[in-house]
Amino acid sequence: MAVKLLPLAVQRCGLSLGRVLLLGVAVGAIAACRPTPPANDLAPPPTAPTAPAPAPTSQPSAPAPTTPAPGQAGATLPDALVQAWQPLSNVLLAFGPMTIGPEQVQWGSGQTSPYTLISTEGGYLLQLEANPSFYDTQNRYIKLIPKADTNGASNSIEVAFYSDASQLQNDEYIMYGTYFAE
Repeated sequence: MAVKLLPLAVQRCGLSLGRVLLLGVAVGAIAACRPTPPANDLAPPPTAPTAPAPAPTSQPSAPAPTTPAPGQAGATLPDALVQAWQPLSNVLLAFGPMTIGPEQVQWGSGQTSPYTLISTEGGYLLQLEANPSFYDTQNRYIKLIPKADTNGASNSIEVAFYSDASQLQNDEYIMYGTYFAE
């Protein structure tokens, strides 16, 4: 009974049985063209022998810290970030341009806050001392994530806003947007 109803249903939709079969063949051909995943049974390439570590020299070398301690002297933002930035994201337009100085951040909406650079992991994490309020939410931290062009120049930055340390720890920003340099 269902076999007899199929041609009637196909004809009511304006399709002939030949078109339905052609559609089925086309779908099957497309599915057959999918690339197959690579086999996992390949052996990893042989590793090259490593050279022995050089003998220590009398000159001590101290690695640059990636996470400066809060309030650490000398923990500053790179010069490329210390400038005026124009809002690119709609969410940031209400606050106007953001000007990052060596010791404070100021928005075109009039809010200003001194800051402390507390981390450089995954961007530049600033603790804002004045807790500026955006959309009626105080923001204790902002993370500046520079985006470089093909020449290596930072022409835009993404900014994540956090209201407290627990949100920061879970990377649960309350606002996120992009600024660009003029």
